[in-house]
Amino acid sequence: MSSYLSGMNVLVTGASDGIGAELAVKLAQNGAGSLILAGRNKSRLEETAQRCKVPCRLVVADLATSEGVDQLLSEISGEDVDGLVNNAGVGLGGRFEDLSVEDQDRMIYLNCQALTRLSHTLLQSMKDRERGFILLVGSLIGYAGGPGMAAYSGTKGFVNRFAESLNWEMKDQPIRILLLAPGVTQTSFFKTAGISEDHIRAGQMSPEDVAGEAIRGLLSDRGVVVAGWRNRMLLFLVRFAPRWLVGIVSRKMFSKILSPGHQAGECDA
Repeated sequence: MSSYLSGMNVLVTGASDGIGAELAVKLAQNGAGSLILAGRNKSRLEETAQRCKVPCRLVVADLATSEGVDQLLSEISGEDVDGLVNNAGVGLGGRFEDLSVEDQDRMIYLNCQALTRLSHTLLQSMKDRERGFILLVGSLIGYAGGPGMAAYSGTKGFVNRFAESLNWEMKDQPIRILLLAPGVTQTSFFKTAGISEDHIRAGQMSPEDVAGEAIRGLLSDRGVVVAGWRNRMLLFLVRFAPRWLVGIVSRKMFSKILSPGHQAGECDA
C-alpha cells in the first residue's frame, strides 16, 4: 500500500468503465481513503464502487456540457479533494466533414474544456494544503495524429501538451502532475470507430495494465507515462520519423474509416 496515496480523497471522472474504472480500483488498492466517481451511467458507477472497497460517492453528470461541469463542482464544493483523475473523454471516428459540428463541439468541450476547468478549480486548494496530484489521460494519438480522427487527435494533442506544461510549472510545488498517454487499449472505441483490428491487435493493452502503469508512474512522480513498451517504441519512431512518412503509415492504419460509406462512430475514450 502506498504511503503517498494514504487517506487521499480522489475524484475520478469517466469512472464508469475502461481505464477510468481500473484507475479507481488501483487508487483504492494503493491507499486512497475515499473516492468520488463521476460519470454518466449510475449503474456502472455502482459496479466500479463495489470493486474499489473504499467509501465512494457517486456523481452522475454529463461533463460534455458546462452545466454538467457546474453540477460536479457544486457537489464537491467545500470538500477537500486531494487528487484529480481527468479521464472522462469521448472519441469520434470518421471523416472530419462527415461528422456533425454539434458532436465535435461536445467532444472538444469534454476532452479539453471540462478537464481544464476541473484542474483549475481544484489545483489552488491542493497548493494551499501542500498535498495533491492531477492525473490527465491523453493519448499516443495526440503525438502522432490520425486521419479519420482529426478533431479527436487534436483534443488529445492539447491534453498531452497541457499536462506536460503544467507539470513543468509545478516543479517547485508539492503537487504531482502526471500525463498518461495510452495507445490502443481493449475498449470498444476502435471497433465502433471502424478501425480494423488487424492493424492494431499487436499493440493492444488491457485497461487494467494501463492503469497499473499509471499508478506506478504517479507513485514514482514520473511526469509522463506512455503505457506499454510497444507504444514507447512507437512514440520514439514517431518523434524522429519525417511527418510525411507518419502520415502515410497513419492513412494505411486508419484506411477503413476513411473509406466511402463508413459509418462514423462515437465512443467513450
